[in-house]
Amino acid sequence: MYWNMKEIKGNIAVLLLSLVLFAACGGTRQASGQNAVSKKAQTLFNKGLQQQGYGEYNEAISLFKQAIKKAPGFLDAYDALASTYQKKNELNSAVHTYRKLLNMKPDHYYALYELGKIYFSMEELDSSEYFYKSFLRVNRTQDENSIEAQSKLVNISFTREAMANPVDITPVNVGSSINSKEQEYSPAFAIDEQTMYITKRLGDLSDRRPNEDIFYATKNGDNWNNIKNLGPPINTVENEGAFSISADGHYIFFTSCSRSGGQGQCDIWLTIDKNGRWSEPMNLQKPVNTKYWESQPSIASNGKVLYFTSDRPGGFGGTDIWMAKFGESGWEEPENLGADINTSKDEQFPFIHSDNTTMYFSSEGHPGMGKSDLFITHLRPDGTWETPKNLGYPINTTGYDWNMVVTRDGSTAYYSSDNMPDGKGGLDIYTFQLPEDLQAQRVSYVSGIVRDAQTKKPLNSNILLTPILGGETMSTYSDRSDGKFLVPLKADIQYALTIDKKGYLYHSEFFDMPNVPSDQPFQLEIFLQKVEVGKTVILNNLFFDTDMYDLKKESTAELNKLETFLKDNPEIRIEIGGHTDNVGSSPHNQTLSESRAKAVLDYLVSNGIDITRLVHKGYGDANPIATNATDKGRAKNRRTEFKVL
Repeated sequence: MYWNMKEIKGNIAVLLLSLVLFAACGGTRQASGQNAVSKKAQTLFNKGLQQQGYGEYNEAISLFKQAIKKAPGFLDAYDALASTYQKKNELNSAVHTYRKLLNMKPDHYYALYELGKIYFSMEELDSSEYFYKSFLRVNRTQDENSIEAQSKLVNISFTREAMANPVDITPVNVGSSINSKEQEYSPAFAIDEQTMYITKRLGDLSDRRPNEDIFYATKNGDNWNNIKNLGPPINTVENEGAFSISADGHYIFFTSCSRSGGQGQCDIWLTIDKNGRWSEPMNLQKPVNTKYWESQPSIASNGKVLYFTSDRPGGFGGTDIWMAKFGESGWEEPENLGADINTSKDEQFPFIHSDNTTMYFSSEGHPGMGKSDLFITHLRPDGTWETPKNLGYPINTTGYDWNMVVTRDGSTAYYSSDNMPDGKGGLDIYTFQLPEDLQAQRVSYVSGIVRDAQTKKPLNSNILLTPILGGETMSTYSDRSDGKFLVPLKADIQYALTIDKKGYLYHSEFFDMPNVPSDQPFQLEIFLQKVEVGKTVILNNLFFDTDMYDLKKESTAELNKLETFLKDNPEIRIEIGGHTDNVGSSPHNQTLSESRAKAVLDYLVSNGIDITRLVHKGYGDANPIATNATDKGRAKNRRTEFKVL
């Protein structure tokens, strides 16, 4: 969620305002050269500051105007009046007032600075550049505003170049079923993309007491149904939002502020789908959460890495993006993503794509067009990040452009913006197609149902997805209530999928993703057999070269699973059977199938399985399970399996 430390500190400032208002003019920016004003004008001015601090902008404007009427040369009143117009987003009135101030005092420090800022937000770059440069001529120190003005001049140069070379995209408002006059942002999806979750915030972004909740909408053909509040136990009277959903849809990581049991002002929480109902949220605790501000989680599709935003010590300034890995003992100490990603300003809303290497995020510190721009970066094999690339115009504008997410096709993006002509009001959610150089890698998925082979009832089972050539294994489970599961599949990886449950024989599947032409998902219905004599399991992830019996290294995942199964069930004896298609002579196929079965037996024995529990047998081409008239059928017939004895 966007309610960050700037806003929290703002709330504290409001409480202190009345204590310091009359002694120090409420923190107003007093101009040098200010002539003395009447006591009545000063009183009206101080009351205006008080109302401004409380967010009563119309009342503040009236009081500042009265103060100016009493003292026409009241520079601070003009400054405060213009500032209040800015807070109301009445920028033309702000410009008019600041220019009046400059007529009275041409070197007014803040008027020059604020006009540079306003004209930049209005995309009047020449005027913005003029006033920022004028400000820097007046202010020759290296204070915060001077550094910001220099940064904005860099942004002006970038913006001119970006607008002269726009990205070929057309953002489309997702419509009134999602967007409203309020603030809608932080879209999120499970990998099947049938439900959109968003954060909805009542009031504008300057509100110091925001009301944020998580809402969701389901897909209806190509459209979205009306959003609904996700409700308890996730949403409370406090603020919830800025969240991430695990690829299988079983877990939601979300941000909640001021919630009972929290570590700090805003923390990251976890809720789990249990039989179709979300569990009571759990605080992630230390080391992820601290007494500082933690928010905006994004969980990798393998479930092993959590990216989030924090202002904890050890960063580069403002809010930074951090990552925490999930190890054997839980969440490990978070690591800052480093100076290539984080700057002295705010980096926020990290989104790690399902490919686990492409990240999109928002930044105020990298050269950009507006208040916050969107960037893309990629994780290198050595664990470092590429230099972020600005997504360009019109994805980025001079307003807030936030929290972009990209669906599993790698090209369909959703993001939030408050600076588009067809907005419903405040931040709205938009979608568009990314150009090729800004796309993530295509990701598919396999969804399925696990059932008992005899009763056909759904089963809760363990699901393991292992890259054939090595890499991190992803684990999930099938739901107890309906047996359903879902796991992501990257386009460039071959996978072994295994499904097991205590008391049952396991099941394996092979997914050759580099040779799958589209990102259409796979649908499976798996029937697990209880461990009984005579039951057979096909080992779908054993691989041999043509006409050879040496096990290829790609077979490791399947062999390890079989070894684990036998060690977990020490009373079981099995026969390992080899089968071929009908290509070649039957005597040759008999010898080949027997040699392949023997190779599996030898592997198991070498890894500690007692040979008295194992027998092997070659069946040649005698027992086909499919036609030998097609390539697909012959591939099924070339198999190795085991049978319980």
